[in-house]
Amino acid sequence: MADGPRPGSEEEFSWAVEVFARGYAFVRSATHPYLCERVEGSGTAWVLRDAPRRDPRRGRREEWVGHGPAAADLDALAGAHARTHFALSVIRRLEEPDGPLRSAYKSRGFRFRGAEPLMIHRLGLMPSPPAARTAEGTLVRTTRVTTPALAERLGAVTRRRPLGPEFLAEDSPQRQYAALAGAEIVGWVSSVVVRFADGSVATWCADMYVAAEHRRRGIARALLARMLRDDRKHASTASVLTASRAGAELYRSAGYDQLGELLLFQPPKP
Repeated sequence: MADGPRPGSEEEFSWAVEVFARGYAFVRSATHPYLCERVEGSGTAWVLRDAPRRDPRRGRREEWVGHGPAAADLDALAGAHARTHFALSVIRRLEEPDGPLRSAYKSRGFRFRGAEPLMIHRLGLMPSPPAARTAEGTLVRTTRVTTPALAERLGAVTRRRPLGPEFLAEDSPQRQYAALAGAEIVGWVSSVVVRFADGSVATWCADMYVAAEHRRRGIARALLARMLRDDRKHASTASVLTASRAGAELYRSAGYDQLGELLLFQPPKP
């Protein structure tokens, strides 16, 4: 199994952008295939969008992901090839100032909708699993979802389609985890496997959630500790995610480093 790119390199940053694009598309494919396609042009660009639908009016928003293309180039690519409404996810390295990026898109009529840190855990030093408890003091245990019964229970709590048998197997392309306080599910997170042509493997951390009344009690960190150990066990060399500003502190405490920032822009209405 190949190692990942050199830490801190431009190759690692582009690699992380691809993990984001492919992992995000995989998660959105739960209800209908959501494709991730590389677009030729200056810099790195990806388009994430629905596979063809019988009724095109039901299509979800496209996401055009760019790292490197000038604002005019990414705008032109999306404008020429988008099949429905779209947004631009522009990803910058930390050392790249965000002011000129925002100004370039603002001058083209785009609205800035927010920013999220792009973070990576290189799976070296693992976070210690804390003794997590609920607000009532009940001890919380974390487990990977591997049985239809637990998958059904999690689906009922998340109001999503339960995981199928292919996602319960040891070599599943997505590993789902739950935090249990007795029989109650109080949190969850998932890890999506992204395989590269050179044999290297990374994972995309998605859908981290802890019930509001039980937050700040070690449950999220316990879920991450369990997930990251399994990532390394299954030959991943890094875990990638985007976080809210508040959530970034949790991930830093678990060993994630910030590589860059995702800036979301909404195009002007036609």
